[in-house]
Amino acid sequence: MKLRRRKLIPVRLHGKQAQVSLELAASLVVVFVLLFGTLQVFLWMNKRLVQRQQDYEAKRVTAANSASEVQTDETDQAKYPKLNIFGQ
Repeated sequence: MKLRRRKLIPVRLHGKQAQVSLELAASLVVVFVLLFGTLQVFLWMNKRLVQRQQDYEAKRVTAANSASEVQTDETDQAKYPKLNIFGQ
């Protein structure tokens, strides 16, 4: 039994390289948008935590001088920073 040898046809890589470049560019844009959004969410969480901690500390002084239980009221959302990912 004889094995046949096939001729190797040269493959054009130029088109493949262009597609890889486009995919890389698109994926980098998506990655940077995700990183930016994640950073904005963490900064918002930090600002909100600072505001809540200030309110909590202010209530501790009131609670120490009062015989009744004092709770932090978070129903007024106007005093807490709003999440704005794309900022103004």
